[in-house]
Amino acid sequence: MDAPPRIRSATPDWDALRLVLHVERAGGLAGAAESLGLNAATVFRRLAALEQELGLTLFERRRSGYQCTPAGADLVAVARGLEREVARLTDRLLTRDSWPGGVLRLTTGDTLMHALLPPLLAQYQALEGVQVHVSTDPRRFDLLKGEADVALRTGGPPPVQLVGRRLARVDATVYRSVRLGGVAGQWETWPWVGVDEHLAHLDSATWLRQQGLEGRVAVRSNSLMNVYSLVCAGVGLGALPCYLGDSDPSLRRMFEPPREWRSELWLLTPPELRKVPRVRSLFDRLYEGTRASVDLLEGRRPQPV
Repeated sequence: MDAPPRIRSATPDWDALRLVLHVERAGGLAGAAESLGLNAATVFRRLAALEQELGLTLFERRRSGYQCTPAGADLVAVARGLEREVARLTDRLLTRDSWPGGVLRLTTGDTLMHALLPPLLAQYQALEGVQVHVSTDPRRFDLLKGEADVALRTGGPPPVQLVGRRLARVDATVYRSVRLGGVAGQWETWPWVGVDEHLAHLDSATWLRQQGLEGRVAVRSNSLMNVYSLVCAGVGLGALPCYLGDSDPSLRRMFEPPREWRSELWLLTPPELRKVPRVRSLFDRLYEGTRASVDLLEGRRPQPV
C-alpha cells in the first residue's frame, strides 16, 4: 500500500515573504538578489527550499522572467500588506519622541475640512500632543484594512464592523452667487456646476439627472470645494451642503433643503482602536466641538434674504 502524502504545515516567516515579494517585483532572481543584498545563487536556493517546504510552486520560470502562480500571487499580496504595516509602524516609532501622543490618520471630506474641522483639530492636537495626518482624498479609505484610523464622513448608518458616533444631520440644497442677481424660480434655464463620476452617488447629483439638467452643467469636478468655488465665482448654480453654503454671505439658497438629500455625519473607527487614548479623545472633542454647529449642519441657521 502506498504511503499517504505528507501534509505540509509550514508557515512562511517575514524573510520568506520578503524574498517572494522581491522576486515578483524584479521578475527574476538577479534583480531580487541585488535588492536584497544577496547573490542570485542564494536567492535561488532559498526560493527552492521555500517551495519544497510549502509543497507549492510559487513561480513559473519563463523566458520573459519569473511569473507568479496563483499560490505565489497570494503570498505576494500578504507580503505587500505586511510591508505597508511595517512601514507605518516604523513611521510611528520614529515620530514617537516628537509626538508623545502618537500619530492619528484621519480621513474626511474637503468641505468638512474647510468649514468645520481646522479649529477643532488645532485644539485637539495642541492638547493631546498627537501628530495628525489628514486626508481629503475623494476615495473612501477602508478603515478595516488599516488605510486610516478615524473617518469623519457623511452617509447613512455605518457598517456593523465599525464603531460609530453620530454627530448631526447634514442638509444640502442648491445655491447661487449674488453675482447672478435675482434668479429665483429660474433654475432650469441657468448653467450649473456639477460633480463627476466620483461623486455621482450624491442625492443632489441624482436629482440633477432626474430633472434633465445634465446638459446644463458647464463645469464638473470631483471636489465639492471646487463646486463651491465655482458657484461663488458666478459660473452657475450648484448643490452644496448647508454648512458650506449658509455660512457664505455671497451665496443664496434657490430653495429649501429637500428632505431626500439629508444624510448624517458620523465619526467611525475600527473596534480595536475605540479605546486607544488618542482615538477616544478625538471622538470626544469632535463631538463636543460640533455642538455649536449643529444648526448650521442641519440647515437651520438663518441666511440673509
